[in-house]
Amino acid sequence: MGISTDPALLDVELPRTLIESPSVSTFLPEEEASICPLLSSNTNGSTTPMTFSHPLTPCIDNDNDNDSNTSANLCNEDGKVETSSSSGSSSGIGMSVPDETSTTLFNKHSYKHLQNNNTSAQDSNGHGPNGNLPLGKDTPSFVSWNWPLIRKCTFFVFMSSLLAMCAVVVAMIVTLPKTCNPKTMWYRGSVFYEIFPASFQDSDNDGIGDLRGIVQRSDYLKSLGVSAVRLNSIFPSPHYPDDFKNITSLTDVSKVLGTVEDVQQLSQALHLRNMSLVLDLPLFPYLKELGKSDGASAVKVLASTTLNVSDGMTTTTTTTPRPVITTNLITQALQHWIKFGVDGFYIKGLEEFVELEDIDYHMAEWKDILGYSRVLIISEAVLEKVKEPQRSLLLRHVDLVDVHLNVFNGAKDLEERINNVLASEIAPADPGVWVQWSIAGVDSPRLTRNGVNTNFTLTATLMQLMLPGTPNIFYGDEIGLQAAKDQLNEHNETKHLHHLSTMQWPENSTQQFTNRETLPWLPNAPTANFDYLPIVSRMIGLRDRSPSIYKNAICKTESVLPNTAIRRSEDDILIVERLYPRRNSFASISNFGQKRLTLDMSSNFYSGVVMLHDSSDKIYFSDFQIGPAESIIVRLDK
Repeated sequence: MGISTDPALLDVELPRTLIESPSVSTFLPEEEASICPLLSSNTNGSTTPMTFSHPLTPCIDNDNDNDSNTSANLCNEDGKVETSSSSGSSSGIGMSVPDETSTTLFNKHSYKHLQNNNTSAQDSNGHGPNGNLPLGKDTPSFVSWNWPLIRKCTFFVFMSSLLAMCAVVVAMIVTLPKTCNPKTMWYRGSVFYEIFPASFQDSDNDGIGDLRGIVQRSDYLKSLGVSAVRLNSIFPSPHYPDDFKNITSLTDVSKVLGTVEDVQQLSQALHLRNMSLVLDLPLFPYLKELGKSDGASAVKVLASTTLNVSDGMTTTTTTTPRPVITTNLITQALQHWIKFGVDGFYIKGLEEFVELEDIDYHMAEWKDILGYSRVLIISEAVLEKVKEPQRSLLLRHVDLVDVHLNVFNGAKDLEERINNVLASEIAPADPGVWVQWSIAGVDSPRLTRNGVNTNFTLTATLMQLMLPGTPNIFYGDEIGLQAAKDQLNEHNETKHLHHLSTMQWPENSTQQFTNRETLPWLPNAPTANFDYLPIVSRMIGLRDRSPSIYKNAICKTESVLPNTAIRRSEDDILIVERLYPRRNSFASISNFGQKRLTLDMSSNFYSGVVMLHDSSDKIYFSDFQIGPAESIIVRLDK
């Protein structure tokens, strides 16, 4: 088949629009382009294709909205035009291709429309914060929030809360008690320290001790470990301290000792050191009779309590009977001293009154004045004088009953005496009345006296601190203080007071009882052993942290079980065993005889560890050795 080569046919003139490349021409006539939805018309009537920008395509901000063609051409300033052709094709469409991928990813204009520049949600032209993404009316408001700042604040609050919780946990761990022991009232199971004020410390160098002197020695009392200081008579008398029992007032202080303000200062000093102040209140012979009590009639104090119930408000009324307070010298004295910070009273001399018909009502009044947190103490001799059922009514209002032990009668008498007390109406119970154990005091001879070894005082004191109840240590017994000794008979007029010898302090102490130029009101005690002081202090500390010792019984829901066993041997050995559930058990073995003994006690105990000494020695009771006038405290092996 032949092709015509006629020049007339070859000279056909084609339209210019078919010859030019589509990249430089339009595919549609101007008339048709104006109605195409994908094309836009300029104001001069020319048609320009719309520019489409992919969200991940780098773009320059359209800062000049009037020149859209220029912005479209500058979309990729580093692009190159490449014409693709192949055999049989002449399309030649121009494409913009970046030189490198990093040019697109790290260009400073890349993804700019995704940033939050703290601008308004829409500008005047209806665009979004970056002028790229328009925000409609239905767009949530949180889209325009300052999220970087919110994230920083949230992180700060989270870290602060985490640190605060860690601090709270550390503080709780630090403040946790070292032991989890059952608690009792401050006067139950703790140790009292009885002081005759005129013989403890002289602060004004007149030879007689005073209240300010006790304040000066408050750190010593704290180091000893006692919980309360009990003062003997501080009240005025015609010749105090020689006739301290013949008081003339229950609301004043002897001028030799100080003022009522000094009592308050002493109370504050003791409270600051977690100790309490107890006063002896001697009624006889200052009062000849107690008189009648108005407490026999009770007034009902009404207390209304409102309870919320489902159908409305219901009011219930409870009644609490309280005694009528009789206005007399005793109730006035109690109310007076409470104002000055006194924490309890030992009512002394009740057993001397002939008529005790209303004693239970008097006790109810006195305890009502003191309240629950203050202690009321009476002597065991009062119970011996009162008959049942009055005795049971009286004991309802008493906190401590003072029981005196005569340690000079030997182990046999001590065993019977202690066991009888523990089996009487003041037997250990919680709640209930507790026993206050005394082995010396203002009304009895001092333990260390002529012909008595100072070791005997330490032996008796350690045994006393092992008993269930509240031990009462007389001042000076912790160092084996001896009674005053008048070898030249120069103080015969005060011979009945020589057991109230002035307190001795170590030689290296900066302050003695009084200055060197002043003679004390009693002759100095010739002996005192300060090596006993740390032993007694350790024993008090052991008692304070051991429920087996400071608790007087094992109290269960339906029963009260004893936790004390008192035994003796034929050789004047007294054994006090103390125990408590899930706690260490202890035993004190006291030799009140004058011989060194070797005993086989394996029928009672097997082995244990000796306490109160620097070294914890292991002992076996099959070959137990103890010296004369010695007490050994042992923690028993389980």
